[in-house]
Amino acid sequence: MKNGWEFPISIGFLIICLVAGMAIADYSAPMPTIGVVRFADVIYQDSANHLLEVIEAAKHDDSVAAVVLEIDSPGGLATSSENLFYSLLELRDEKPLVVTIDSIAASGGYYMAIAANEIFAAPSSYVGNVGVRGPRPYDPYIDPLELSSGPYKLAGASRFDQIQQFDLLKQAFVGHVVNQRSNATVNPLTVTADTVAEARLYLGSEALGIGYIDSEGGRSDAIDAAIELANVADYQVVDLLGYYGFDFSLEYQQPTFTTEEQVAQVFATAPSSAIYLLDSRIPLPNVTPKAAVEAHLLSLRASAAGALRTPYTRLISPQGGPPALTQPQTPVQSEGGN
Repeated sequence: MKNGWEFPISIGFLIICLVAGMAIADYSAPMPTIGVVRFADVIYQDSANHLLEVIEAAKHDDSVAAVVLEIDSPGGLATSSENLFYSLLELRDEKPLVVTIDSIAASGGYYMAIAANEIFAAPSSYVGNVGVRGPRPYDPYIDPLELSSGPYKLAGASRFDQIQQFDLLKQAFVGHVVNQRSNATVNPLTVTADTVAEARLYLGSEALGIGYIDSEGGRSDAIDAAIELANVADYQVVDLLGYYGFDFSLEYQQPTFTTEEQVAQVFATAPSSAIYLLDSRIPLPNVTPKAAVEAHLLSLRASAAGALRTPYTRLISPQGGPPALTQPQTPVQSEGGN
């Protein structure tokens, strides 16, 4: 006959093993992670691909409970902006995505933002500018020594077709904004598609009033919202670039450029017919130089003074400073005039 104390000892040993196993499991399991990634760039193929790598890694990482995307972008190429939008939508299907707009999310930058569950923006940031830009369609130059197999082989389409395609891209962009923001849970869109299509650029405080964003705030507010959406108590907040070991810094070891210079550089190799989702205040690359535009306006004024009733102000003064304001000249009457 076995001793009566053997059974309680066995039960106690099993309980100790169970508790120890649970403790080891808790210790070894990865802590839920709130991943933060900052995108402060013009949207073009390389910059978009870098962000896509981070998005894909976070989407398939079970330890990442939610993602906070910090945007500071004037937009860029239409195709790259669309790719980011669809990729971010897929990420949102897997886990919460919160966007915070640091300084600007215009055009393609805002296209990225609308994929989020919630959007935060500083009151003084710039938001919106929902529209499409591109060079005016033109008939291609036909080299007399070149043959083409079809009437649209060189241009791809007639000028009418190109304008229609341009409008289709605009409608798609506007439609996505209306669809995503109308279904926002915190602060839904309050304006019509026609108003969205006007492509206005709003301050963050104005964007809040029409439902372009959900709340005023910054990174910390976005992180708090991501934590709440992910419903986690114990968590860590990490920078996803460092977390995954991505290092894109070597590609950006160059002098500091203005936004206009940066746009001109990164789009220097873009096709002349490329379409952009870009801040309307930034000159398009591969389009008529600013000096030529000024000369054209001046020639119009000289040939048809009555058509331009306000004095023309140079975009840039000869000294490079702010433009000098010119006053209209009062006509001098002859002594005998009435």
